[in-house]
Amino acid sequence: MKKKAIVCVFLALIFRLTPAQEYQLLYDDISVALNDVEVNGNRNKLYSELGRILIVVDKSEIAMTAVKSIDELLNLVGGIDVRHRGNNGIQADISIRGGSFDQVLVLLNGINITDPQTGHYTMDIPLDIADVERVEVLQGSSARVLGPNAFSGAINIVTTEKKQHELNLQMNIGSFGYLSENLTGALSFERFNGFISVSHKKSDGYRENTDFSRLNIYWVNSLKTKEAGSFDAQFSIQQKSFGANGFYSLAYPNQFEHTKTGLASLSWHLSRNRWRHSAKAYWRRHDDRFELFRAAENAPEWYSGHNYHQTDVSGGSLSTTYAAAWGKATLGYDWRNEHIYSNTLGDEMNVPRPVPFDKEARFTKETNRLLSNFFVDYAKNVERWYLSGGGALSFSSDFGSHLYGGVDIAYHFTDEWRVFTSANTAVRLPTFTDLYYQSATQTANPDLNPEKSITVELGTELSQNSWKINATAFYRIGSAIIDWVKEPDAVKWESRNLTNVNALGGDCSFQYRLDSRFINRISGAYSVVYSDKSAENFDSKYALDYLRHKVILGAGHPLWAQLVLSWNLSLFDRSGNYSDINSGATTDYTPYCLLDARLLWQTKWLNLFVDANNVFNTEYADYGGLPQPKFNLNTGVVIKIK
Repeated sequence: MKKKAIVCVFLALIFRLTPAQEYQLLYDDISVALNDVEVNGNRNKLYSELGRILIVVDKSEIAMTAVKSIDELLNLVGGIDVRHRGNNGIQADISIRGGSFDQVLVLLNGINITDPQTGHYTMDIPLDIADVERVEVLQGSSARVLGPNAFSGAINIVTTEKKQHELNLQMNIGSFGYLSENLTGALSFERFNGFISVSHKKSDGYRENTDFSRLNIYWVNSLKTKEAGSFDAQFSIQQKSFGANGFYSLAYPNQFEHTKTGLASLSWHLSRNRWRHSAKAYWRRHDDRFELFRAAENAPEWYSGHNYHQTDVSGGSLSTTYAAAWGKATLGYDWRNEHIYSNTLGDEMNVPRPVPFDKEARFTKETNRLLSNFFVDYAKNVERWYLSGGGALSFSSDFGSHLYGGVDIAYHFTDEWRVFTSANTAVRLPTFTDLYYQSATQTANPDLNPEKSITVELGTELSQNSWKINATAFYRIGSAIIDWVKEPDAVKWESRNLTNVNALGGDCSFQYRLDSRFINRISGAYSVVYSDKSAENFDSKYALDYLRHKVILGAGHPLWAQLVLSWNLSLFDRSGNYSDINSGATTDYTPYCLLDARLLWQTKWLNLFVDANNVFNTEYADYGGLPQPKFNLNTGVVIKIK
């Protein structure tokens, strides 16, 4: 009933907000100046680039990079910390600027797909990296525009919008029995675009019990009308099964997990004269079966069975923007209902219900919370100055109301050089895992409070046709930060609100494109974070283990005709420590260096490539003592029919 009600309200608001007079449609990547007021026409853009730095990795850069998944791509962006448990996008935690993996908001074409059960599942994105047009990264708080949980940053993944009929087939084979197939098709007409993708990946695993199989089906349609605006609908399904050797506890190497993710959304945009209206409705379901002992083999007597979860998130948003000589004003409202069935998370149910993907199991617990958010934002260009500010009032059924906001100020010395400063506050609600999870190794605290932060930034950007340089310094004051901690003599991890955890840091990057026979592109990034909180009397599982230094260097080399060699050299230095599984001793993380390279031959109808990852054969771990793959090769072919 809730889903039907949301759809009905959404459709009613579309007709209610649709004016009768003619309008001028603003297409993607067009900015229209109305008496010095900037109106951005990109429907999916994460944030205005005038007051902050928005990092964009586009399709041409993705094609030149030796990556097989979205999380591997993000690992090559400065300021982002990707902690892999498995490879090929099987399981990874994404953090920004020393924050936790639960503090990042992730969107797919502007739709919030963040998982309320746990941030471990937020990167269960049901599409292949071959379907990605670009990835937008905003570092720092953006909650006043994007809502709660955009605490340390936000990531928007934008999919391909084809401008012509097209059929593509991609196949990959590689180390560890890796096999991948991806079939995509697109239809493009004057007012309608359709795109569908079916992909499958499998591997025998790079060590025992790291095998996996993953299926993605993604479908998106776009319709542009003369009278009612534009509509975008997307539907996707992902099924994934994988060996999780030591993923959540090194003491249990035979863990296994099955997940299924479904997403459906509908967006509407209408631009007319000085007005722009938008509305969105979406639904996301995530099913999970976690096996501490794979297929219950060799399980001890105390093991009562697998963990089952089914998380449903439904929501929508409405926003209206008016641009005039006095500035651009945006008024918006969004709501989100989060519900979970489980046998470990939530409150006891009066009547258990069958698990739909395992009829012999029962959900015995559930919980639900409703979130709503009302926001206003204002922006104005005054000669060389850009000013933007706003606030938001959010309410949740469990945690009451919270008020937050911020300002962005930029000054353009020239058309190529600007400086900016910003100050923003944010709130992050505890996940269901933070509040309810109980196991032989963990105990949650249902009385946790939301996290809060104040972030101040100062930065500059200098760009011309062939090169771009930017740098940002930030200071984040965090209060009631949530983490899982363990006292020296304790058996279990416990979720707690820590005292203030403040972070000071910065990041810089450069890109330079050359017209040279030897090298056509050079890029680099450096980020640094320091936290004023240390785990002196306890072991911190997440909040105090952060990426302190990160250095990335990359280049592209034209070799012959359409043959190009590109490489990325990365250095990682992590703060924090972990308990060694063999000795039990506290062990510090050690810095490590990775080199990845792609050899690409590219024509209009055929691409051939060979990827070499971890060329130095480095032994390393992103989380605890969990080893990651050493040197591996991957080769692929893309056949394009237009």
